[in-house]
Amino acid sequence: MEAESLALSLELVSGSGLGLSPEQCAALRSSLLLLQRDLRLCRVRLWGKVLGVRGDYVIAQGNEGPDLLQGRKSFYSLNYVDWCLLPPATDSLIAETQVVKGRFIGDPAHEYEHIIRRKSGEGESADEEELIALR
Repeated sequence: MEAESLALSLELVSGSGLGLSPEQCAALRSSLLLLQRDLRLCRVRLWGKVLGVRGDYVIAQGNEGPDLLQGRKSFYSLNYVDWCLLPPATDSLIAETQVVKGRFIGDPAHEYEHIIRRKSGEGESADEEELIALR
């Protein structure tokens, strides 16, 4: 959804009951236009809202030039006003996130944990060790 036509677009998709309040919509529209102006982006589009246990993320993407595939930057907001740059998805980051199990918390400071099982030895003398890693 383009920042300029955000209000109309949100009305069209809010039939599922997960729409935004008028205050959230106004804050989001203003902040997306400011984000576009301040970072000199040609276009800013709202991707959607990711629901979490403690908080929700709003995701937007902007383009530095007319080419939609190059110069693309992704942003997230927790309060519909302040935007933070999302890091690009590298292969190592994707591999790290695939081991995380559980629900999305919605807190940037939350550290997800997963259990790593290591076996040492063979046969009857094999020992299994569990390590807890934080992500």
